[in-house]
Amino acid sequence: MFKTAIALIGLGVVAALAPLPAPAQTNAQVAAISTAPAVPNRATVRSGTHRTRAHHRNTLNRQKARATAEHARQIRTSPNK
Repeated sequence: MFKTAIALIGLGVVAALAPLPAPAQTNAQVAAISTAPAVPNRATVRSGTHRTRAHHRNTLNRQKARATAEHARQIRTSPNK
């Protein structure tokens, strides 16, 4: 009885982890994908203004400086003894 239960649990695990076959694609799906509007390549299109990019860059630099100062402050303080 115990061996049968272990075997059934093992078969259940195998069935649960078995990969499922992917559904076949039809021509309708391919046609729908090909008629979708093309998204421009982000590497070639710069979105935003100079002001937006400068503000973001300044924010990142400020955060980096704050993190560096905090790290230096923690190193200067003596460890808890």
